[in-house]
Amino acid sequence: MEHQVFLRKLEANALAASDFNHQAHLYAAWGYRREYPAPEAAARCAHALSRFAMANGAATKYNHTLTMALLAIAYSRVESDPALMEDWQAFLDSCRDLAQDAKAVLEQHYSSERLAADSARKAFVKPDRKPLPVSCLLN
Repeated sequence: MEHQVFLRKLEANALAASDFNHQAHLYAAWGYRREYPAPEAAARCAHALSRFAMANGAATKYNHTLTMALLAIAYSRVESDPALMEDWQAFLDSCRDLAQDAKAVLEQHYSSERLAADSARKAFVKPDRKPLPVSCLLN
């Protein structure tokens, strides 16, 4: 599905929750980044994912820190190689580690306790292990 159509369906809660897997989350991240500068893309993506989770009775599954951390990592890769914005498959290939084992990538930055904390679900919490590549979200 073309990314703009996908984003409209996500925002309208018109996607099947059962089909919204981890790769769909990455597709949303990529789609928003194609349309907006990184800070705005991250804010829009996080908002859409949070609303989608709430609309599908899974509000407790949404974790704002996890979302923003993964967006910072993915968008830093786009910052290093802007051509990734033009090609979904190239973006996905550059984020293969995020697609296959996001937990392992996040564990480089966060302890499981910090990520699982209620405060991390509700608002962004800084990493307690290694800093995130956030320069892409500051410009």
